[in-house]
Amino acid sequence: MTPPSPPTTVAPSEIRPYAKRIAVLPFENLGGTPEDERLARGFRQDMITELARFPALGVLAARSSESIAAGGLADAPASAPAESDYLVSGSVRRSGQVIRVGAQLVDARTGQQLWADRYDRPGEEVFSIQDEITARVANALNARLDQQHLAVARRRSITALAAYEIWLRGFECLLQGNLAADEEARAMFQRALEIDPQFARGHAGLSLSYFNEWSCDFWSTWGEKERLAFEHARRAEALDPHDQIMQVILGRIEQYRRRHELAQHHFQRALALAPNDAETLIQLALYVAYQGDHELAVSMVERGLDLNPLCPPWQYPYAAATYFIVRDYERCLRIGARCSPTGFTDLPAYFAAAHAYLGQPEQAVAMLELFDQTFAERIAPGRSRDPLEPVAWLCHVNPFRHEEGLQHLLEGLRRARAMRGDAAVAVRATTGEPDAAEAAEAVPTVRPWPIANMFRREGALWMLCYEKNAVQMPELKGFCDIAHLLGHPGEEFHCMTLAGREDASGAAAGSEMLDERARREYQARISELRAEIEEASDANDPGRAARAQAELDALVSEIGRATGLGGRSRKLGDPAERARSAVTWRIRNAVKKIGAAHPTLGRHLANSLQTGVFCRYSPERPTDWEV
Repeated sequence: MTPPSPPTTVAPSEIRPYAKRIAVLPFENLGGTPEDERLARGFRQDMITELARFPALGVLAARSSESIAAGGLADAPASAPAESDYLVSGSVRRSGQVIRVGAQLVDARTGQQLWADRYDRPGEEVFSIQDEITARVANALNARLDQQHLAVARRRSITALAAYEIWLRGFECLLQGNLAADEEARAMFQRALEIDPQFARGHAGLSLSYFNEWSCDFWSTWGEKERLAFEHARRAEALDPHDQIMQVILGRIEQYRRRHELAQHHFQRALALAPNDAETLIQLALYVAYQGDHELAVSMVERGLDLNPLCPPWQYPYAAATYFIVRDYERCLRIGARCSPTGFTDLPAYFAAAHAYLGQPEQAVAMLELFDQTFAERIAPGRSRDPLEPVAWLCHVNPFRHEEGLQHLLEGLRRARAMRGDAAVAVRATTGEPDAAEAAEAVPTVRPWPIANMFRREGALWMLCYEKNAVQMPELKGFCDIAHLLGHPGEEFHCMTLAGREDASGAAAGSEMLDERARREYQARISELRAEIEEASDANDPGRAARAQAELDALVSEIGRATGLGGRSRKLGDPAERARSAVTWRIRNAVKKIGAAHPTLGRHLANSLQTGVFCRYSPERPTDWEV
């Protein structure tokens, strides 16, 4: 089902020109302490975000505004001038729990002060000061204000300044971009939520921390990190629906799930909320390019670079990859020269393909070698891998909506590999140089990730792959049963066969069919299913509601068989009854845990596995498995 279009002030297919350019300079820390300095930086960044919500205002990003305060933009590229029409400056001072903020608006060309004011508020009202300054600045500039824009001024529910300050510390940790820093940040965000459970940014920070790991280098825990990033983003969105960053994250996750219509909904919402936020535009441009809207993607990345010509190095990979997707290879490489070539794990692959399309074999081969090395270090450290895995991984982490977009990237890589030559090309080269077409044919055909649907044990973990998504999970009772059933689709197996002699005789006659642990887990799942049915009904999704209702009916029936009058557990009778109860419980418990880590596989198994005296795997469509 396609979600309803959000109320937008920006057409999803265009970026409107802004009328005035404004820079928010660093707010002066009059308190002098490191805590006050952090507060001043955070207050200023939030001011930039709020002003960027107005389509008529082009707001310079923080990094570029700082260069104005330092004396100019001498390092800015000539193609992205950053002169500002107006300047906002201010100061922050704290006295106990009272915050004093001063702000002024100046015409940058004449030096004339257009507006100034001072605010003394309790610390928990710091955001009301931001909202008031935002409205006053916009009014002073005669920007077109309507009720919708005033309504989306962020009203975060915060009851203690401490939560905000802890969030600022956690966000500083996130910028370090490593696992230890992410874990430290998560502890701070959790602490902020303990102080204020309704603080949306606490969940936003947790989502960002998991997103950092999920979308970057921690491939082995992809499914779990994706789930946690999504859950916290949804909770942050519920508390603050006007935060464009959460819309971007939700859109990215839906795009990686290949639910492109939902992704587009979130991207349009983010664009409507912050049409001139430089960092949002640059990051969002790549995902719009994946959607296939090249014109909009170029407009967004150019607007982002225009508003932030001195953007931090970590943003340039988004711009470089966007230019490759729209076939502007020279600009891809030119922008890419401003950042580390391994800023993204797959960035060297983009550069290799760009050089190959430009007919630059030496550079293409060098970047191809760098990609192989980076992949081995970050994605597959300390293990052997299928030679096709790096390219198959690329297919998964670049979620193109249309096949031609992916094939464009893969064709560039095929040309780069042909320029380097693989074993087959090298052998043939001894009897004569192959032409480019022959060399390209020598490159193995790339299969999408994963190489196959898998449900099998690999060492201490199980590798579960389905529908181009893979997770690794620890051993669970029920995995061996599921693997056996997947390996024999359509065949019925008696529960005694699956239970085995040990399980069939392990419970003495007269013991309970449903112990206390199983009872709790059944009841928890029933509560989840009832909530899912209600949510699906509200979303007008009858298919999802029907699937959840079918599982709910089966669980209720199972509990009915296992309990007697008054809800007391019945006693186990013959071995077949004990086996049926044990096998049913462990398969359903395993499917529930799989669903939390790999929702698509969990739904497939819930719909395809039948349990009871006889168990069977009946997939909706023919599905091959490696077990």
